[in-house]
Amino acid sequence: MNQPNPAPEQAGSPLESRYRRLLRAYPGDYQAERGDEIVGTYLDTVRPGRRWPSPHDALDLLGAGLRERLRGYGASGLAAAFPLAATAALNTLVAVATFLLLQVEFEDPHFARLDPVGPFQTLGAAIWLGWLVVGLTATALPWAWTRTAAAGGLLLTVAVPLVAALIGQPRPPLFVLLPAVALGLATLALPSHPGWVARSLPLLTAGCVAAVSVAFSAAENGGNMLTSYSSTPELLAMAGGLMFALVLLVGIGRALRADDAGLWATLLLATPAGLFGANQLSQGIWGSHGGGPTPAALAATTGSIMLAGAALLTAALAGQASRHRTIRRRVRGNACPTCGHQPEATAEA
Repeated sequence: MNQPNPAPEQAGSPLESRYRRLLRAYPGDYQAERGDEIVGTYLDTVRPGRRWPSPHDALDLLGAGLRERLRGYGASGLAAAFPLAATAALNTLVAVATFLLLQVEFEDPHFARLDPVGPFQTLGAAIWLGWLVVGLTATALPWAWTRTAAAGGLLLTVAVPLVAALIGQPRPPLFVLLPAVALGLATLALPSHPGWVARSLPLLTAGCVAAVSVAFSAAENGGNMLTSYSSTPELLAMAGGLMFALVLLVGIGRALRADDAGLWATLLLATPAGLFGANQLSQGIWGSHGGGPTPAALAATTGSIMLAGAALLTAALAGQASRHRTIRRRVRGNACPTCGHQPEATAEA
């Protein structure tokens, strides 16, 4: 089969070279077989004079390359797991943002011995309002806009602590911010065409958590419980565990229908779920100093959780790749010695 060559006016141009560099995301044999065709297709669609691939084209190529590599490992379910994990991450952020905004940020800052930031306890209110806007975008606007809004929410989550340090204003503690950043990274893989369930979940989640927050306030009856971030580590650990349990339950249900995407999503969210409990785990391992773990203890625990999550995902991927290679060798061994035909049931394994 003849492969189309890049457009003559773009052949050998810096743009073509940059597209070819992006092709390195694909496996080597796939690049050799279809590289010219892919680059030629992209070059045919760009405006004359363009020197760089558009962000959309770059993400499209990188995502397709990742999916092709995972397919080669027999782990196509991992590629399908990213949108599922992103949906769970967004709704967890909406739940946490709603609760912390209503239960902590709107409370009297003097309970936490802080100077007020307007009507809020800390600049973290901007983070939680930002994620609520992302959730509203997911419900009401095209999903492509939600990805952009999610990227903005992630940047806001990273930027607010830096701004707070520069201007000397209070911010949420790291045991709150770190899992928020991890979940924010996961939301960048939100699906392009979600169903009505995925669209309605953020609004439903925010409403349910707001009702729980009101119930908490009524139960406290003027007490000082849950009025600062220092009183929330246990609830955050419970939120991370609940997210992990729900995704695992969905994964098991899908696995019964021969779909392993949910189990891969559980592995992807293991690290953010663990980070929600980093404060409690640090105190359990290293002890408590002044009402909480030391910064060094929290850093060591956080690093250990991230390494453990990465190792778990790597081990699962390596195991799947080994199983896939074994099946492929078995398929080749079952090929017809005369014509090389392979049984369809095993050839697709």
